[in-house]
Amino acid sequence: MAASAPRKTSTRKRAVTKPAADLGIVLDDAAAQAEVAELVADREPLFTVGGITYTIPKRVPPSWSMKAYKIATEQGEAEALAFAAEKLLTDEAWEALQECETVTPAAWEKVLNALVDRILPDGVLGPKA
Repeated sequence: MAASAPRKTSTRKRAVTKPAADLGIVLDDAAAQAEVAELVADREPLFTVGGITYTIPKRVPPSWSMKAYKIATEQGEAEALAFAAEKLLTDEAWEALQECETVTPAAWEKVLNALVDRILPDGVLGPKA
């Protein structure tokens, strides 16, 4: 029997398919974005000025709460309140509040408390006075 020619070995490596990496919980995919948009769009009345009712979201994304908490602890409650107003109120609502000369101190306090209560979890800044 004749000797067979030595077999050539390929120096190319086979492509190895790795299993998909475990990404854990994907927080910014399209489904999450849609859920947050829906969350913010579900609103309830906060106040009425000039026959126009202004609303705030019934629930807020946790990221808003985390950011408000961080602002409150690092910069103070006033800055956290400013952040809450910016996130929760439309420009028109904020303008209406500023322009309404009949806002009483009691009504103003209710609006501010509603903003803080909505964006910060209970007791984050300690008991209310």
